[in-house]
Amino acid sequence: MFTTILVALITAVIGPAVLEWVKAKLKKEETENSPVKEAIDLNSLVDHQLEQLMDELECDRIWIGQFHNGGHFYPTGKSIQKFSVFYEKLTPSTIPIQHIFQQVPVSLFPKSLSKLYKDGELAIVNYDTDETYDLNMFSKDNNIKSFYMIAIDDLDGHFIGVMGIAFNGKEHKLSKEEWIFIRQKVGAIGSILTDYLYKKK
Repeated sequence: MFTTILVALITAVIGPAVLEWVKAKLKKEETENSPVKEAIDLNSLVDHQLEQLMDELECDRIWIGQFHNGGHFYPTGKSIQKFSVFYEKLTPSTIPIQHIFQQVPVSLFPKSLSKLYKDGELAIVNYDTDETYDLNMFSKDNNIKSFYMIAIDDLDGHFIGVMGIAFNGKEHKLSKEEWIFIRQKVGAIGSILTDYLYKKK
């Protein structure tokens, strides 16, 4: 009689409770490994780095573009290299560019990308007097006076993206300390993107 009651108790009470616990645990593990959560976590980390840069530099815009495969050439099927702006932080009075720079062929910026690939950095302290490296389109809408680009590399040294920093209205020459801070942040962002891009599913 006692055994029958015990079996009934286990079946009726403990069984469903264990089943619900297992379901909740599996759902939690599934949620923690979801691609959407991974993307949200990545975006939060990158956004935090960009906020710190905006605060420190008092610039008007910071953006990050990443390289990607944007289709194939006919008839060989060779990959077309493009980049898109994935992240952008800006002041309230600055016009956003993220929606414009999507699926952009790298062939539109041969001078600037060549300079970045070779030297890792590019500085236009004053658009009116300096070499602009085919980047005049960035200065038109916002009266950008100073513009900087920094290559973003993964942990193996592969060129995976670009950071752009713009100052509107008046010239801003980056100090040695600002360059050091920027390079530290670009290194951190490169590590964050590497972790995300190469993480096994």
